[in-house]
Amino acid sequence: MFSIHNDVLTDILLGLPVKLLLRFSCVSKQWHALIGSDDFIKLHLTRSIETNTNGSIIIKEGDCLYSINLDSLNNAVRLNSPLIHNKHGVNGTRIIGSCNGLLCLTNTDECIFLWNPATRKYWKSAVCRIPLGVEFIVFGFGYDDAKDDYKVVRMVQFYGYDEESFWSEVNVYSLKSDSWRRIEDFPYYISYERVSGVLAGGALHWVVSRKRRSWGGHSSADLIASFDIRSEEYRLVPQPKYLINDFDMNVDVFEGCLCMLCKYSFEFEMWVMEDYGVEKSWTKLISVGRPNVHRFSNIVLPVVYSKSREEVLLQNHREFIWYNLTTKRVLKVEIGGKPERFHSRVCLESLIQLKGGVEESFKKQG
Repeated sequence: MFSIHNDVLTDILLGLPVKLLLRFSCVSKQWHALIGSDDFIKLHLTRSIETNTNGSIIIKEGDCLYSINLDSLNNAVRLNSPLIHNKHGVNGTRIIGSCNGLLCLTNTDECIFLWNPATRKYWKSAVCRIPLGVEFIVFGFGYDDAKDDYKVVRMVQFYGYDEESFWSEVNVYSLKSDSWRRIEDFPYYISYERVSGVLAGGALHWVVSRKRRSWGGHSSADLIASFDIRSEEYRLVPQPKYLINDFDMNVDVFEGCLCMLCKYSFEFEMWVMEDYGVEKSWTKLISVGRPNVHRFSNIVLPVVYSKSREEVLLQNHREFIWYNLTTKRVLKVEIGGKPERFHSRVCLESLIQLKGGVEESFKKQG
């Protein structure tokens, strides 16, 4: 029988998408052992990141999740989410975050699901009860490379007895130990309810302020606070030098970099921190004024660069648009099967296995 040297075989397989690798793992015991090994899984993930391949957009409408291939952007394919089979929550499905091919989902604020859509394996966390008197809850999800552990952060914010007082209780979930533990309280006021932490530079980020804002208060004094996933420390992230401070601000991740989205009365700007933690590395990537600013009147979030890096794919919860960085023209992207309103996350397809307990698979119903 014809055989291929293991190094040659590995190099060939590293260039294949996850669906094919899962199919090829059934070819022989050798292929199954190779494709399922920790070394191969990490190499395949690294190759996908370096070549910017095997990406997809996960979009959510209500409890339904869909996947869109990033290369083709042609159709939205409905996914068989594990939360369909675990309807214990009353809040609807929330996508907390995406990291290394894993999605973190919840529908009940007291536990979370880690799910690999490519391998169709998921893990349900232990329960962490919510105290009484909660105003709102935010989550974040990321990877601790020092401990080879996936962590989920849950911040529970409470209001005090007057208009300015507040405090935020923080618990961290470890996949390795399948347990929650309380850490030092978060010292800032979280500006936006139900907005998950943005993962960039090994940290999670939220828009915050030092004081509790009254309803309708302006966000010109907003700060960016981070939670370092490895050290579990809180820090403030330096911001770019603005000419005007009167704007609404949001944060997101773009191509692995932290980015700021600034909405003025008649202008929209997107800044990217190209070297994480370095104030001088902030670069203004997009600046949109009239007449196209009306397309950016709602929340606009970045998705990815085009292959040529001449355009940026953006979304505003209703549509995807290409924005040309040179001509500043916008072009709507038609995607079949996409719901009218949605939330989205970029997810990298990977073979990452869920460790810390027994993995569970589920069968498609219907």
